[in-house]
Amino acid sequence: MISLARDNLVFPFANLALGISDPVGNYSAAEHGLGSKILGTNVNAERLVLDLARKFRLLNSASVVPELIRDAGIKFLQIGVGSEISCMVHPEICWVANARTIWTHLVIKHADNTAKADEELRLYREADVTSEMAYAMWSDIHAQLDVALTRIADLSKEFARRAKVVPGDVTYLWADAIASSLYDLHHPRGKG
Repeated sequence: MISLARDNLVFPFANLALGISDPVGNYSAAEHGLGSKILGTNVNAERLVLDLARKFRLLNSASVVPELIRDAGIKFLQIGVGSEISCMVHPEICWVANARTIWTHLVIKHADNTAKADEELRLYREADVTSEMAYAMWSDIHAQLDVALTRIADLSKEFARRAKVVPGDVTYLWADAIASSLYDLHHPRGKG
């Protein structure tokens, strides 16, 4: 993805960054069918997505990721999809704030109580995504994920080593993979 952006391959970049050409490029967008909505609703969407990704590459801190996403004004591209793009193009600094990472954070917050995590995530999801209040809520939880995902990555690396699995060396990508696996373990397809 980084090389597509560097080489200014606008359409291949946007299609990957939105999970269209490969769901691995943006699991959140692919899972919810948002890639085609983003491209079909926004004028010059491919260029807008690439321009946003380039802004992510310049960051020294992920704290402004939600603000950059909001300021880009790309319809249907919210914190879940946008933060995933940020992590894919700048994984040393940026992390993913989607249902899977947020749920994992909430499990930790609620002392491993998955029912409480499920309920709180449901409340986040039911908020009006177009409202400023909802966006502020998602921005706040994005900020909280830095510590949570770093902790998840650190703890899981020890478990991986004990299981003779080579852990990922990019903290936020590794934490996203762990969060995704935990979410899938507790939410089998069709049940959550």
